Amino acid sequence: MQPSGARRNLLADVFDSVNDQVAQIEQRTLASTLVEPVSPHARTGWPAVDTEISELRRHFLNARSAQDYRAVGLDCVSVTEALSRQVYDPARHLREGEEEPPVANTKQRLDRFIEDALPGSDNAALRKLARAAIEFAQHVKHSATPTRVEAGIAADAVIQLANLLRRLDDDA
Repeated sequence: MQPSGARRNLLADVFDSVNDQVAQIEQRTLASTLVEPVSPHARTGWPAVDTEISELRRHFLNARSAQDYRAVGLDCVSVTEALSRQVYDPARHLREGEEEPPVANTKQRLDRFIEDALPGSDNAALRKLARAAIEFAQHVKHSATPTRVEAGIAADAVIQLANLLRRLDDDA
């Protein structure tokens, strides 16, 4: 009996601290959730956008590797493209002589939507905010070694962008 107890103690000495560290990491990961809107609405009300955000949340929750985090970046880009489809209306946002930009050209389409919703140089910061969210999502999508922090920031940014655009669309 004595050797068995000694082995158990030896194994506990070696592995207990590792198990505790893994449990702490797991707890931090589960507590690391994405941003929620301050609005009383839990969803944007745009079915395609809400579906993309739900998938983004699900994928982020389960992401564990650089490849998973890159996939979260892809989900972020999918959210911006769904937003581009939702808010950009060529009848309202296309200027004479212009050709309609493709959905994938989210920066241009969303910039035009914001420009029309909030005209003038005073609102340039909002256009810059939208462009920065889109650019960071692209960065995470194309990064060779994205981290959970980067993926989370990109996800939070596009969720916030969706809520910002919904708010602007409500006022239009």
